Amino acid sequence: MKAAFKTRCLLPTVVIAAVYFCNRLWLLPHTSGMSHRLLAWYLGDFLAGALMLCILNGSLAMGNRPALKGILPVSVFLAGCGLFWEVVTPLYLSRSVSDPWDVAAVWLGGMGMLAFFSIMEHR
Repeated sequence: MKAAFKTRCLLPTVVIAAVYFCNRLWLLPHTSGMSHRLLAWYLGDFLAGALMLCILNGSLAMGNRPALKGILPVSVFLAGCGLFWEVVTPLYLSRSVSDPWDVAAVWLGGMGMLAFFSIMEHR
């Protein structure tokens, strides 16, 4: 299972980190208008949903446990993470605001990663 961690989770995690830093350091300073708002407000949440699923499945693989593969279990996990970030976090972090679209972005990112995992598994 440790080999599965490297092939299934490590590479997507590195790619997600690279896209995040490219967004922060290059895309955001060079965009404006609607594209800037989408990149600034939602791309990070989209990438976070994918990253959370990578971390969860990588952790499960390291513990010789089966990965989350179904739409329902992954949706419940992502909804829980997204709701925590959007409901609980603003209660203790003053710079955090609640935005229901962020929960949707987290879910979409995780579903994209689930589709990627599914495609890679069937190759």
